[in-house]
Amino acid sequence: MRFITDLIRYFVYITTGILFVFIVVLLIKGIDSISIQKLIQIPCAALITALITVIFSICSRETSTKKEFYIGIAIHYILLCAAMVFFGTTFGWVNFDLEGVMIIVISTAAIYAFTFVGAYLSSKNDAKKLNEALRSKREQKK
Repeated sequence: MRFITDLIRYFVYITTGILFVFIVVLLIKGIDSISIQKLIQIPCAALITALITVIFSICSRETSTKKEFYIGIAIHYILLCAAMVFFGTTFGWVNFDLEGVMIIVISTAAIYAFTFVGAYLSSKNDAKKLNEALRSKREQKK
């Protein structure tokens, strides 16, 4: 069950992040419209990257050192960049050249940061509620 809830949570964060970044890139390039086809492609890319994120988080739950944590973050980011370069070039969002790849790499970093902050704030709030429930339960037993 946690797999599904994490997938949905990351899907929402990543879809929102991609949409924001997509809008910023369109504004920078001076493009004032977007096709319905692009709006359909965004959730497709988000679903695959959310799936990568959930699978990666399951596989990396047992990191014991900071070095392992940072290596895991780097590998995760590289996997996401590779997926987004694939989608970006396949969907025609960018050309497969240095400029296009750099746009994807920078955009992925922005989406990664957005998703990280959203997940962190959500997890922090969940932990606070859980701790309050545990405190309340302990007090009831006394």
